[in-house]
Amino acid sequence: MNHKILSKIESILHINPGLLRNRALLEKTINYEFGVRVSLDTNDISKLTELVDDAVLEKYFSEIWQPHTKKFKYSGLSLIDEVNALTPKSVLDVGCGYNEFKNKIKNLIGIDPYNKNADIKTKILDYNPKTQFDVVLALGSINFGDTNKIFSELEHTINLCKKNGILFFRVNPGLKHDPPESEWISFYPWDSNFVVNCAREFGADILDMRNDSNERMYFVWRKK
Repeated sequence: MNHKILSKIESILHINPGLLRNRALLEKTINYEFGVRVSLDTNDISKLTELVDDAVLEKYFSEIWQPHTKKFKYSGLSLIDEVNALTPKSVLDVGCGYNEFKNKIKNLIGIDPYNKNADIKTKILDYNPKTQFDVVLALGSINFGDTNKIFSELEHTINLCKKNGILFFRVNPGLKHDPPESEWISFYPWDSNFVVNCAREFGADILDMRNDSNERMYFVWRKK
């Protein structure tokens, strides 16, 4: 749940509760306040929040965001050789964005909910292939929402990895992006304790954990 969006919607309705009885006007108000284009089919606040959150993320990551892969010391281009050295038969890039590692890392499939350059356009939790992967990359993709969402996406991601498979992560410790269009995005405040505790919960060994460039965190798990 994006609590920033939830709080704003509650504030709008507190000022004008009549919007709950005028869906057309509520839709116009929501689209204006959040700078999105959504069609409302519900007055349920939780569902409205999820709808707006998804629209905000889609607009930002399909129209505004640009990758900075070259800037990262550990989770950038150096991963190409590191992953290829593992000679994986299958690699999954979760939230691949512009799919920059395609044709550079062998046997890679990139999924992303918002970028047309992905091999498969889908959300993490909606991706259910018949096979698991030797290596999984999640570089800046499991960053948005509350603990419940992050925990669920992590669990699903590790389930996509084979036993003894390797998972590479880059995460954001809650830092807002510069473009104003990111205002309503909820950046999860990752820290080392959360990484360690989640690894324990999911049965993963921590092979590496360090600060990366641009104030991001980098860590590597092995699935037991």
